[in-house]
Amino acid sequence: MKKFYLHNGTDQQGPFDIEDLKAKNITKETSIWFEGLPEWTTADKIDELKELFLQKTPPPFGASTTTPPPIQKPPTQKTVSVSQPTKSKTGRNILIAAILLVVILGGLFVVNNMNSSGGGSYGTGEETYQEKVMTVEEIERSQPRNFLTADGNYNENFWGDKIKVYGVIKNTATVASYKDAVVRVTYYSKTKTELGSKEYTIYDNFPPHSEVKFELKIENYKDVNSIGWEVIQATAN
Repeated sequence: MKKFYLHNGTDQQGPFDIEDLKAKNITKETSIWFEGLPEWTTADKIDELKELFLQKTPPPFGASTTTPPPIQKPPTQKTVSVSQPTKSKTGRNILIAAILLVVILGGLFVVNNMNSSGGGSYGTGEETYQEKVMTVEEIERSQPRNFLTADGNYNENFWGDKIKVYGVIKNTATVASYKDAVVRVTYYSKTKTELGSKEYTIYDNFPPHSEVKFELKIENYKDVNSIGWEVIQATAN
């Protein structure tokens, strides 16, 4: 099942399926991405989500109203009965005209709000999308630690004085690429007390949505029971 990711300009959320998105009450302008899509887009451009924005409107009030036929009266009262249907028809016309006026004014109000929410930008929809993408990229480029994680395993050599680390750095950013990641290796005792740490630079490139393997051969120390490592710094490409 296809999974979707959302972005509100500051935070990335997901993954979600379509049922989750219905509960999120997303709008046509919500930034969204899924695996296979080359770049972020808005929700109204994704076929599977268009049904979320279909609006059904009721028929105009009074359009289907019918009136009973005029009461047949003696020939001497014909002049009186003729005026009743005329008044009823005039009232319906006034009601329909009033409803149309309300609909037109409501449409103008919605259009005015949409223009106002655009921040005074009169560019095309594509330009607005590019601005949003740039905002996401700037956030990711300035916060590499939020998107780079390190994992893997290690083992000691025969004499126990060296440790070989087999690690992998994962970049979860949607747009930004990084390079030269600084990995901090921390040594722990049997009681999980931190005994010390050392930093190493992994000179490699880390594209968005990628996993890059690395190896480190580091010193082992007395009373070390385990080690851990994390990315503490990187440079945005």
